[in-house]
Amino acid sequence: MTEHVGVAEAPRGAAAPPATATTAVAVATPMCRFDDVLGAAAADRLLEEGCRALMAEVRERGADTESGVPPIWRCADQTARFPSLVALVTRLAPMVMTLLGVPVTDARVSFALTMHNELPAGDAAARRAPARDSAGAGRITFLYHLHRRPRGFTGGQTRIFDSTVREGRACVAESFRDVQPDHDSLVFFPADAWYRIRPVTCPSAKLLDSRFAFHGWLGAADR
Repeated sequence: MTEHVGVAEAPRGAAAPPATATTAVAVATPMCRFDDVLGAAAADRLLEEGCRALMAEVRERGADTESGVPPIWRCADQTARFPSLVALVTRLAPMVMTLLGVPVTDARVSFALTMHNELPAGDAAARRAPARDSAGAGRITFLYHLHRRPRGFTGGQTRIFDSTVREGRACVAESFRDVQPDHDSLVFFPADAWYRIRPVTCPSAKLLDSRFAFHGWLGAADR
C-alpha cells in the first residue's frame, strides 16, 4: 500500500484572492490519500462484487435494465456486504484522524456504493452547488475508487473545495483540489468539507466501464 499525505497530483484551481479588508482568506481543506490499498486481485474482486450488488438492486427496484445501464445509481448502506473494506478503513482510522486533525469519538464505518456511467456537464447533478456530508465537526468522509483497467470513462474527479468565512459564517471558497478517481485508491477528508463530483463520460455505456466509488463515513452512525 502506497501512502500519501495530501493529494500530490491534484492541482489547486481558482486560487483565492489576496486577503484585504473585504476579502476573506481561503483555508485549505485537509485530506489524505492512500494508493493500491487492497492490491490488484482483491480490488478486482470487490469491483465484480459491487457490480453484482448494483445490478441486483436495479432489478429489485424494477428499473429497465434491458435498455441500458442507468446513468447514475446509488446503493444505500453496503457495509455488511463488504467486510474487507470495513477492515481496511478501521485499520487506517487512527492514522487518518491524526493526519486530518479530526478526532472521531465513535469511529464506526458505514458506506454506500455509487456508480456514474454518464454525468454530463449540463446535468443538474453536475451543476448543483457543492455539498457536504455533515455541517458539524467530528466526522470524516472517505471515497474508495474502483474502475476497470484500462479506464473506460473520463472525468469523475472529486472536486474538494476550500473554506472561507463570510458574514461570520463558514462557507465554500472558490479554490479547490480535484482528486482523480484512480482504481484502488482511498481518499479521506473532513465530512464538513464542500465537494462535488465532476462530469463523467463513458463512451461504451457499459456497466463495467463506469466510475464506481464506495462513499463512506467514519463516525456516521447517527446519519
